[in-house]
Amino acid sequence: MAEHSDGAAVPPHPIDLFEEMVSEVESIVQRLEAGDLPLAEAIREYQRGIELIRRCNEVLDQAELQISQLRTGFVGYEGSANTFGFLNGEDEDLPFS
Repeated sequence: MAEHSDGAAVPPHPIDLFEEMVSEVESIVQRLEAGDLPLAEAIREYQRGIELIRRCNEVLDQAELQISQLRTGFVGYEGSANTFGFLNGEDEDLPFS
């Protein structure tokens, strides 16, 4: 776990825990499919699995939003995707053009 500059522990970001959450869901599915759990415990495991799946979906939604913002930010920088001036013949001096 990371630390603040004052030494206090910083909880991990959900995106850093994504693989762990997926792994836990897979374990829950295996236990439920085995059919050996008492009903009350099976219901608790099912509820935990649903909670984890919702959190995983939130992480994926957030990641998709970040990627979209990064892509839009690059294209929208100074109003166009041609930020580097490589259109309209301005790339003629490049060795690979």
